[in-house]
Amino acid sequence: MKNTKMLYIIISILLVIVLIFSITKINNLKKDNEKIQDYFSQTLEALSEIQDSLSGIDTQDLIIKRMASNLEVDGNISNSEEIMLSIQNINDYIALNKERLINIEETLKEKDIEIIGLQRIIRNLKNNISEKESLIAEMSSQISLLEQMIVEERVAYQKEIDKKDETISTQKSVMDSQETTISIQKGTITAQELEINTIHYVVGKKKQLIEKGFMTKGGLLKKAKKSGDYNKEEMIALNLAEKNIIEIDEKIKSIKVLSDQNVNSYVLEETENGTLLNITDINEFRKIKYLIIQVD
Repeated sequence: MKNTKMLYIIISILLVIVLIFSITKINNLKKDNEKIQDYFSQTLEALSEIQDSLSGIDTQDLIIKRMASNLEVDGNISNSEEIMLSIQNINDYIALNKERLINIEETLKEKDIEIIGLQRIIRNLKNNISEKESLIAEMSSQISLLEQMIVEERVAYQKEIDKKDETISTQKSVMDSQETTISIQKGTITAQELEINTIHYVVGKKKQLIEKGFMTKGGLLKKAKKSGDYNKEEMIALNLAEKNIIEIDEKIKSIKVLSDQNVNSYVLEETENGTLLNITDINEFRKIKYLIIQVD
């Protein structure tokens, strides 16, 4: 009886020890499970953030494509720098999310946690990141090609402009030369017209005309007549294109035209103060360049 009681006490103690151990183990398992649940929640939250970030990249991708399209139309190199900066920012963002995903995956391996749904999410995110990296690489290549094309087009355009400028410069030089030639020709024509239209005349008494050499001296057997050697400095120049009248302070009866002008190319008109020699046919009158008028 005493032994049975003793055995009962020992069994009771063992049962208490087992119960305490079980309770402790259950509490530890519960704590571990809570930690796992907490980590699982954090992991899901981190994966959700990564997914949201990658979804945001799709919007930025559209913006960059529009900017690239505008670059192709406008050809503004400064826009390409802005695009490349945006691409670099996206690339850095992808690299950051890729690193976060790798850290999550390594942590799961270290903790020996393997959840099929979680692994599938991680695998899909890795594929998504790979697609984004390929897209960014393709976009960078396209922008580089666009930049090269724009530079080449600008060089070709500048060459064309330079060529046109050179042609314009050559044409301007030719025009300047032609204008100079025309100006010289105009000056020559003006001088020729002045020479053609200009006559020289002298009005004087017989004695004056003889003294100045416009008439020769007469003699016993010869009459005084006009000379063939005239001194222009003693004569008056008259441009018939500007004036075709010569005023003479003598009456018609005392006026005698000694030179050989066609008598039909002029008329003498008497006025109150003297006489006007009116040249009526300039072309005919100017054929004789020197007009000698005797007034006595």
